[in-house]
Amino acid sequence: MRPVYLILLLMLVSPAFADDWSTFKKDTSHSGFTTDAVSPPPVLKWKSNLGSDSDSSPVIVDGMLYVGSNYGVHALDAGSGRELWTYRTNGFVKSVPSVAGGILYIGADDRRFYAINAKNGSLMWVYENATDGYLSSAAVVGSRVYVGSKDGILYALDIRTGEPAWTSLTGRNIESSPAVLGGTVYFGNDKGFITALDAENGNEKWHYDTGIGMIKSSPAVANGLVVTGSTDSSIYALVANNSVLKWKYSTGGNVESSPSVTDSIVYAGSNDGNLYAIDSMTGKLRWKYNAGNFVDSSPAISNDIVYFGSGNNLIYALDANTGQLLWRNSTGQDEKDYITSPAISGNMLYAVTHSGIVYAYSSSAQPTPTPAATPTATPAVKETAVVPTATPSPSATVTVTPAGTPKASGFEYTVLILLVTVLIRKRFS
Repeated sequence: MRPVYLILLLMLVSPAFADDWSTFKKDTSHSGFTTDAVSPPPVLKWKSNLGSDSDSSPVIVDGMLYVGSNYGVHALDAGSGRELWTYRTNGFVKSVPSVAGGILYIGADDRRFYAINAKNGSLMWVYENATDGYLSSAAVVGSRVYVGSKDGILYALDIRTGEPAWTSLTGRNIESSPAVLGGTVYFGNDKGFITALDAENGNEKWHYDTGIGMIKSSPAVANGLVVTGSTDSSIYALVANNSVLKWKYSTGGNVESSPSVTDSIVYAGSNDGNLYAIDSMTGKLRWKYNAGNFVDSSPAISNDIVYFGSGNNLIYALDANTGQLLWRNSTGQDEKDYITSPAISGNMLYAVTHSGIVYAYSSSAQPTPTPAATPTATPAVKETAVVPTATPSPSATVTVTPAGTPKASGFEYTVLILLVTVLIRKRFS
């Protein structure tokens, strides 16, 4: 039995770390799914006031939380909520940061797209040639960052220089955040088009005209489908390689929430006040939950649980299979106290209100893994980002508070400890 003990002890010395939530909807396919677990009822670990309004959602990388606001970009210690640095922009940062290779990428309403050192907040480079601001959140794949602008252009910028590798003009505002998978960039625009471009050269592979609605929702790509919402009150599922409509599901309100997906279910909110769970292959309703107010928050899926927020200042946890309410919590009483889209990392749930309050919740007890019942996301193509080599340009707009917190361990670490304890007791009993 000694070899077994040694192996387990080595595993304990190198525990399983938290799964980063490094971009909008966690990954570049926008699955919204993580294996990190938060079990209801979560308990509030900390909350922090950004001091500014926010329409952005949090991302968490290496124990640091990043979020945009009408001030600029904020970096907080994910374990305590302490502010580490801020970077001031000249316009509202409504998009969600993307962090890759130690660099944070973000666009603002000031028509500028920024690359910022994620550790200390210093400016690496800035692209200033867009003719309008950014609402779209960026996706970083390989040596390029893909982002849409209100000027109707999808930009593919070189992450080392900030210069365009290519651009694609669509003619209408791109609020939809691009998803990138398998060498293809998928996104929507305010003309109601869902478009697929070749990630290498920007050539159009296909586009699908949904009609009168606008695509503000960001697509999720999984199971061979591209799924997104429209302001025509519908959720569309298209075959990823040829744009054939697989199914369309009509809700009672605009769908600005971006869908999240598992192997078998699509989850999306609607402004009719419901969160919908739809069979990803057939388009048939599995269940819906009425939250009592609009749901433009995009769901986060963890441990067979769906987390999201609604316009009545509540954050919810539902059973992913049945829609049963497991937990809900108020995030304030003021008009802007409803959350954007939640994120999960290090077995912690993070949410930011439009009034700029950041909430961090942890499980009240460590969850027991249930592999058979836990939904699994379709694996995304893993890409490696190239770290920019540009010389950092210190910015006078950066406020820095040193020190960060190492990435938190996942619940797997606790399971390993319990396993070692059981084996040792058996050995010496």
